[in-house]
Amino acid sequence: MSVEHHVYHFEAYPLLAFVPMGKKNKRIRTLGQKVQKGIIHRVHEQIKRKVAALSSEDIKKLQTFIDQDSEAVLPVPLDREDELYPQLIKPELLLWNSFSSMHGLPIHQTLLYPEHYLQLSSEKLDHHLDQVIRDYLFCAELAQKSRDEWESEIIEAFKRHPFIQLARKKREVIEAVERMNRSPLISLLNTPEDLSYWRHRVGVVLRAYRDIPSEWLWGDFACHHEREMLFHSSESQIEYHCEECAYSIYYQVDEKKVYLNEEVNMERARKRIVTIERQFNEMVEKTPRLLEKIEELASLIHQLEPYDSLFEEALKLEEYVTDAELASIDKPQLVTTYKQIRHVVLPEKRGGSPLMWLSNVSTETIEPFKPRKRLPALSEAEITHVRRYLETLTTLHQSEYADEDVYVEIKQKPVSYGQVKSLISFVASNENDPLHVVTKVLTGQATNAIRAQGLHENNAFGMLEDWEEKHVVKIIKQLEKDELLKKLSKGYAKTDKAKDLLEISE
Repeated sequence: MSVEHHVYHFEAYPLLAFVPMGKKNKRIRTLGQKVQKGIIHRVHEQIKRKVAALSSEDIKKLQTFIDQDSEAVLPVPLDREDELYPQLIKPELLLWNSFSSMHGLPIHQTLLYPEHYLQLSSEKLDHHLDQVIRDYLFCAELAQKSRDEWESEIIEAFKRHPFIQLARKKREVIEAVERMNRSPLISLLNTPEDLSYWRHRVGVVLRAYRDIPSEWLWGDFACHHEREMLFHSSESQIEYHCEECAYSIYYQVDEKKVYLNEEVNMERARKRIVTIERQFNEMVEKTPRLLEKIEELASLIHQLEPYDSLFEEALKLEEYVTDAELASIDKPQLVTTYKQIRHVVLPEKRGGSPLMWLSNVSTETIEPFKPRKRLPALSEAEITHVRRYLETLTTLHQSEYADEDVYVEIKQKPVSYGQVKSLISFVASNENDPLHVVTKVLTGQATNAIRAQGLHENNAFGMLEDWEEKHVVKIIKQLEKDELLKKLSKGYAKTDKAKDLLEISE
């Protein structure tokens, strides 16, 4: 057994096994002073009475658990001075554990009973020993199987739990409800009152499912973290606990059943999961226009497929044109619509339960799904319009801007393309400098910190010396908005669009 090399026996106390406690306490020579001998005699007499009330089978279990070669049924710890340790050992310390013969048993306060039994009255000591014997009996029974065997038994019982079986059976519905509850499309369903009620019911119905970590519910019936077993002898129960998941299940040893932290009414649970699917589908029936729009979108997406490269090129070039320039161009509605639906994913099969297939609709915006939104018709004239739009964007993109041309005005002060190029180059080359340092350099403020970095010698120093710092910040923010600068943790970096602008200007 795990403590077979640590047990010492004294003829006067055959029911007790004395064990050394502490890393530097390898052996026991004798029992301590007379006062402690009186206490241990009292403990032994009480244990003798309790053992007399046990069955021979239970006594054998205890003896096997403690030291199968003796009559002992309870370990009693001693310290280095061969004095009684003030607390008794919990059986969990001995269960499935082995200890080095070079040291005494380790001292873990969580594995010692909190009661200082040497100071208890006879009545309180009697109650305490009742609990201790009950705990040792429970762990002695568990010791007849390995920890792995109990773990497998617990997991198998978890699989058999009716609620877990229901969850597995209804997994598609549960996950569809969760997806749909997060989908932007849900806001288009009629009516708001029905939707509010449905979401409330979903919160009630799915709470029990959400309380179980997904790895436990959908994985291999347990997570992959380190798990521990806690023992509750009074309930004949093993608590199987994961600290990382903050989750426990409870295995009733006598019944070979797992209980969840909060049991549910199974008949009600079965009805409720069916009901929330039916209620959702009823809302869809009241919103026929949504289904019509989805079919219209499916048709338009299919029609646009041959022109994907044309639209993608137009959208890419838009990134290299300023907002002001875009506003001056006649932009086809078809390009706007394509941008909205380019990432829309529609399931191929759109039949059966609307909940099941609508939950698989993916979109970044609800704009093209709105009931009153008219989708543009695809025609040769519209495609020609898009091609002309692309040509215009290409011309703007390839235009060689003179350095003196005005890029933007801030507080009626113009900023030229030449200044923008210098700004981008300076800001991006000093990406570790925060914005307030950059603005001081650009406005020509030679602080000690700026001199120490040598920034006062940079060509950009004093470029905007007649500007207020807050207006310089606006320029940089405008360049960020125009996607010429990209915000970093401290400073900024130039974007591909900025690199393209610098190449065109060279």
